[in-house]
Amino acid sequence: MGIFFDQDWFDARLKAAGLTHASMAQAAGMTIDEIDMVFRDQRELEGPEVHAIALILSVEPSEVADRAGLSDPGAAAAAPLLRPARGVEPAGFVVTREVIGGIHERLDRLERLIEVVIQKVDRLR
Repeated sequence: MGIFFDQDWFDARLKAAGLTHASMAQAAGMTIDEIDMVFRDQRELEGPEVHAIALILSVEPSEVADRAGLSDPGAAAAAPLLRPARGVEPAGFVVTREVIGGIHERLDRLERLIEVVIQKVDRLR
């Protein structure tokens, strides 16, 4: 688990780049819930996530690893950017974090829409 996650640094870098937590999640192949857990220091970033975040923030992966308080920043800095999918042909459909994240975002939008509809129905009663 991370020792210290520098929320202020990440928020400042995201703001300077005109990005949000959701942008960071999408770039790293994470869900917004996973990013929230990282910001609350309840989840540690993995190597490919460190590299993806470093890319969108225009910094070195070692800086992201250090600011994220990784317990082993050397492992994250040396990790490859892409991991091959196991047991899936390159032309096949691969369920990735991006796919799951997209499904999660759609479900969140549907839940918000249902809440709005329920509120309107309650007002009509």
